[in-house]
Amino acid sequence: MIKRILTILFLFYSALAQQNQMDQNQFMLAESYEQQGDLSKAVEIIENLNKKDPGNIQFFNKLNTLYLQLKKYNESVSLIETRIKLTPQDINLYGMLGSTYYTAGDRTKAYKIWEDAIDQFKSNQMAIRIISNHAIEKRDFEKAIEYLNTGKQLSKDAYLFSYDLAELYQITMRYREAANEYCGLIKANSSQYQQIESRILSYSNKPGALDETIEVVRRFKNENINFSHLLARLLIEKKLFDDAFDIYKEIDKKGDNKGIELQSFADFVYRDGAFETALNVYKYIIDNFNNEQIIPAAKLGYAKSLEALFIKKIKSDNPEWKTYFIPIAADKRDVQPVVDAYKEIINIYKHSEVAVEANLRIGILYEHYLNDNEKAKDYFNNITENHPMSKFVSLALIELGNISVLNARLDEAEKYFQSVTDIPGVNKDDKGYSNYMLARIFSFKNDFESAREKLFAVMSNLKDNIANDAIGFSILLNNAKNDSSNLSLYCKAEYLTEQQKFDEAKIFYDQLAQNPQAFIFHSIAKIRSAEMQIADNDYLNALSALGLITEEAEKNIYADKALYLQGKIYQYGFKNNDKAIESYESLLIKFPRSLYLDEARQNIIELKKKIS
Repeated sequence: MIKRILTILFLFYSALAQQNQMDQNQFMLAESYEQQGDLSKAVEIIENLNKKDPGNIQFFNKLNTLYLQLKKYNESVSLIETRIKLTPQDINLYGMLGSTYYTAGDRTKAYKIWEDAIDQFKSNQMAIRIISNHAIEKRDFEKAIEYLNTGKQLSKDAYLFSYDLAELYQITMRYREAANEYCGLIKANSSQYQQIESRILSYSNKPGALDETIEVVRRFKNENINFSHLLARLLIEKKLFDDAFDIYKEIDKKGDNKGIELQSFADFVYRDGAFETALNVYKYIIDNFNNEQIIPAAKLGYAKSLEALFIKKIKSDNPEWKTYFIPIAADKRDVQPVVDAYKEIINIYKHSEVAVEANLRIGILYEHYLNDNEKAKDYFNNITENHPMSKFVSLALIELGNISVLNARLDEAEKYFQSVTDIPGVNKDDKGYSNYMLARIFSFKNDFESAREKLFAVMSNLKDNIANDAIGFSILLNNAKNDSSNLSLYCKAEYLTEQQKFDEAKIFYDQLAQNPQAFIFHSIAKIRSAEMQIADNDYLNALSALGLITEEAEKNIYADKALYLQGKIYQYGFKNNDKAIESYESLLIKFPRSLYLDEARQNIIELKKKIS
């Protein structure tokens, strides 16, 4: 008897499984018709399936979707109402029913259904959120806000709906209300601060958002320390650095942090380029605290801020817009306060990492801004000889290598750059740059195979900052593999360019540009020749040369760069803003895929502001 029952059950479940498989095959067939756009056939199949198994949620959802696609709103309403009779406690069905009426254009009926559902299920907080989500799906944000506020009033937890409300206020550009919700959440639970700060900052760049949010946060400032942090952060976004500084003083005092909060603030504004504020904050720390955890870093930050302000000033005297130029040496009286600040660090914190960095910074000042390479080498050598384990040793070696290339001491430069690549765990950017420079040095020596190997080492890491330069140089070396004489001539010109001998370099670039046999080098030689003229302030001839390159269009891969440089000459060389704008706008039209588009657009905006 038991055996017979088991056999019957087995046959029953086998038949059921077989039927389920057949239904699923029919369902997949309907989906196939749907994808092909034959919705009528898809509806026919799903209607039969739903009739056979009205409790199947998969069939129900698909059939409702198809009805809506076919604008069969009455059928959708009937389907959902039938389903409600089966499962009257399913709040989502009321949301769907309201959505159908909404889609059909009957908003009054939709609102009534949604609001009746909220009233019926008001003890269920999730129900209100579900109904509001249906309103959100219809982009009816105001109605969704209304429902969430109703939920907020009914809920025992006043902040349960605040996240959703804040996001909707944000979407509808009601930033004051959004800030109120977020501040309420911070007040209720301080552990949410970081998450909420990120959300606020994500929309703080929208018109009006920052001012309205600051206004609200100020009202909460005395509630707890998080609001002071938030207000200071928003003031930084507003570029009101001094106001933020005052708040960070309060924060540091309240928390008895002994300058740590201020140090973090100073570091932040330094990275943001607000060097004057950073300088003031670092000085305040140095003058008011005796915390040996932060004072060395504060002194270094102070010196680096001084340096940044000096560099900002000196850059306005140098033609930074040029591809190549000989820097104008700064007045030593302008550099000396920066050097003195670094020397103080070296004297107080001997053998520390901040002292090593101070040596590096002084060396860079002598090298790049006083054109005193011999003095610079003293500081770089101090690092390589006395602090070989420092993280700054690779940078010191790179600067020594650059000086050697400038002074035409290639063997010496090769040793410096090779030393960088040999340092275990060296910074990847430093290693990549050193390999690139080794490739350049080998090409100057006509050792093109070794150059290719070094370039390959750089290109293997596409995240490297110099990978694009390496790729371009590698392509040139490979294309010119069978033209070693002209390749050698080109590398000779590049070597002279590295030494800032622009007149001599131009002679070789011109030879390549005018040699019909050196067609591989024509494009790059022409643009380089024009860049040499720009470096020598020969702007009229440079404009003429760049104009010829631009006319070659797609025949010269540097045609867009030529037009961009034309704009630069007019902007900075001749101070002719109208002609500069004309060149940049021509670039936008003629070369819509150019790498210089963003810079050209920005320059156009700035120049038009000046003209107006």
